Order: sequence, then C-alpha cells, then structure tokens
Amino acid sequence: MIVTVINQKGGVGKTTTSVNLSYYLSKRRKVALVDLDPEGGSTVSFGIKRDQNEVKLGTKSVNIFNVEVYPASVGLLKLELGGDINEITKDIRKIAENYDATVIDTPPNLGKLAVSAMIVADRIVSPVTPQPLSLEAVKNLDSRLNSLKKGALSFTNFSTKPVSLEGLSSVKFVQVGIPQSRVFVEASRLGVPALRYEEVRNKRPRLQSYFESLEKAIVE
Repeated sequence: MIVTVINQKGGVGKTTTSVNLSYYLSKRRKVALVDLDPEGGSTVSFGIKRDQNEVKLGTKSVNIFNVEVYPASVGLLKLELGGDINEITKDIRKIAENYDATVIDTPPNLGKLAVSAMIVADRIVSPVTPQPLSLEAVKNLDSRLNSLKKGALSFTNFSTKPVSLEGLSSVKFVQVGIPQSRVFVEASRLGVPALRYEEVRNKRPRLQSYFESLEKAIVE
C-alpha cells in the first residue's frame, strides 16, 4: 500500500502527518517513509541531515524507530525540474515492493514529484487546516486529481473540529481532526516523531488515538 500525503499549500502539517503516520503504521507493518520534498522536512524530523550529494531515488535508506526512511537529497531538485515522471514512478514502485506500507511526503506544489507520488498511490491523503487558503488549495487539488482519475481523503490538522467543502468530486472529507500540540514542535526540534516522543514523555499519550482514527479512515 502506497500512501501519498499531499497539499500544495505549505504549513498544513503535511510533513507532521507523514512522519507520525509512518511511525504509527510501523507498529504492525513493515513501513517505509519516502521524503520526496527537496526541503527534507521528513528527513530532518527523523534526525537525519539532508544529503548534499545527488543520490538516486531509492538507493539510500536509514532504519529509525522501525521505519525505513528514504531521506531527501539535493538530487530531488533535479528530478523536480527535469526528471521523467515515468522514471520517478518506477523508482517509487520499486521501493514500495519491499514494504507493507510506504508513506510519501511531497513538496508543497503539484510539480513532477507530487504528480508522480499521486500516480503511484493506493491512497492519497490531503491534510487541511481551518483557513481559507488551505481550503482553496484543496479545490485546486481536486481538479488535478480529476485529470489523473484519482481520489483523495482530506482530514483536518490543528483543530479537533473537522472541516469540509461541498462540490468536490475527487476529494472526500473525513471526520478526523488532529489538534494543535506543543509536542509536535518539541519532537520536531529533537528529530523524533511526536508519537514516539509522547510515548517516552507521558504515561498517557494522547496523540496516538488521533492517528489511529486517521489510519482507520485510510484503510477502510
């Protein structure tokens, strides 16, 4: 199962979703996290430095907390600007062959890397926030999904009150809302998934239940 996390609007918690969803799924599955964002947010969130060398997609990985992380490198910029979508999708599928679930974090645009990740996806997940620009981005995504003949699930980040939009044909809103928490910020600063950080820090972790709800929505 390939799960692509996408939204061309930045600041909606796309990387946070990718990192913590992959960590949550790894408790019962063999999981990979592929960081397709040249900025390397997921890479850094697992305590890895973005590779300054040009590394072919799928040839380098690090296992951290039972998640096989394929980190970002400067080579992703080359793929974004001049890569071949067929080659990119081929490389992603080759990675995914070895795992029960492969989560893909994408750049905040609808360029070649993001489109490739949507093409190969079995599930597409689009986090949104309760802000007009974030919701407007979902409309643009809906149009792109239509052209690819793909569908996506959208859930709400930074709020326990799920939002939704009417009139979309390819994006379905689910009743999942993940609240704001300083745990996300603290964990990111330390280079660990927030769910892992909370497990160690708190006797009664709260965030895991939200990702359990998200997993159920994805695999239904």
